[in-house]
Amino acid sequence: MLSRKSYLIATIATASILVLLYTSRIGSRPGLDEPYYRHGTHGGHQAPQHSAADACQCNSTDGPPPPPPIVSSSPPADPACEGFPDTSNVLLVMKTGASEAFARLPTQLVTMLRCLPDFLIFSDMAQNIGGYQVHDSLATVSEEVQEGNSDFDLYRRQKWCLVDQENCNKLGNPAREGWNLDKYKNVHIAEKAYGMRPNYDWYLFVDADTYVLWPNLMQWLKKLDPTKKLYLGSVTLINNFSFGHGGSGYLVSKGAMDAFVGKNPGVANEYDMRAKGECCGDYIFALALKNKTEVGVQQMWPTINGEKPATLPFGPSHWCHPIVTMHHMNAEEINTFWHFERRKQLALAESGTSRPLVLKDIFEEFLAPHLNATREDWDNLADNRFYLDLDDDGRKWEEWQTKRMKKPEDYNEYEKRAHLSFEDCGAACRSLPYNECFRYKYQNGACAISNSFIMGKPVKRDDKDENRVMSGWDVEKIHAWIQKQGSCDKIKWPDVKG
Repeated sequence: MLSRKSYLIATIATASILVLLYTSRIGSRPGLDEPYYRHGTHGGHQAPQHSAADACQCNSTDGPPPPPPIVSSSPPADPACEGFPDTSNVLLVMKTGASEAFARLPTQLVTMLRCLPDFLIFSDMAQNIGGYQVHDSLATVSEEVQEGNSDFDLYRRQKWCLVDQENCNKLGNPAREGWNLDKYKNVHIAEKAYGMRPNYDWYLFVDADTYVLWPNLMQWLKKLDPTKKLYLGSVTLINNFSFGHGGSGYLVSKGAMDAFVGKNPGVANEYDMRAKGECCGDYIFALALKNKTEVGVQQMWPTINGEKPATLPFGPSHWCHPIVTMHHMNAEEINTFWHFERRKQLALAESGTSRPLVLKDIFEEFLAPHLNATREDWDNLADNRFYLDLDDDGRKWEEWQTKRMKKPEDYNEYEKRAHLSFEDCGAACRSLPYNECFRYKYQNGACAISNSFIMGKPVKRDDKDENRVMSGWDVEKIHAWIQKQGSCDKIKWPDVKG
């Protein structure tokens, strides 16, 4: 038999274990299948409440239901989110496709999206990725438009597929088919996002390969009034009609969303047939918004940007400007930039600096350490002006290249020889002021120059030396120009009207 003392010790130990098990449930993080609201309200939405009926899985004859599970009101602090801004008045709405979702979304979820209290993801198929719901944006497209429409071949095949989408996509051309299908999404996504989350101040629409710099965005939005009808983006044109480029992302205020979707129930279906005859969903969105509200897009470039660190054109147009979005970012680039941005933001905070991250900071991290005078088998994307070998009668140049030529009578002595070789192309660039040439590229009788500096990308080496792509940068001129710019004490935010 246990002694009185031993019995007391055993009783205390048992009670301690029960308390430990109980309190561990209090501190546990909800599963990813739970809604990912944090405690409190976000965009006018109360955090979900769980009742005993939600938790009880027993029959009524089994006695009184057990108490509801104890779930923490907010998840433990994520060290990666230290210093992350309050984004609770902005809803991120991300667009993807089922053929690319598993390649793009996981990295977004563990980097850019991990610190957001709420966001919505839309695709062309309902999916669940790591516990996060991906919504079907096309479920409400009119049957009339879908019926017999080859644009929806991919959509139908995805529903038919009984195995993984990668295998089923081998039966078609998902890149081309996905492009054809994508144009039906944007207005439906806006309508669904507003219906699910109607009370946000701002709605930011992006693609799954878009990166958002949230600290910069939140600093910028403090300067703007969401009750005004605003549609902000990086402007592009189709048929002389301006719209915000979807990949760069576009920002729509509550005032504009209320007037567009709130006052026009079923607006998305009104544009299904129009989308069939057009190329792009971002264009259709702008058309619909303009028709219903008279709100047109405002140019926010370079703050809303379609480039990424390797293709950003650093220089006079991209220097002391804050940047909010970048596009065409693959998983590795998103991960790399996320870690850089968090490190840079914490460093700025520790130094007592409240300024946003600007393009100069991106240059210093991604291009400056690798800025060489020349690189072989490399395309630095120079294309502002061309010097072409016009003496070769059998050579035909593209019209867009010849239109970017200087008049030969305006050439200096170095420019007259620029088309002869890579070395002559570089000499011509160095003979010009910085507002004409910071970088140059040469390939087989074509010398191209540009008045910004870009990293660019590698190209496969051609077997013929004359066909190799050669790139150069006027490093001395670049460093001299940077020295004159100072430390970006004056931040160049875009001008928003209204």
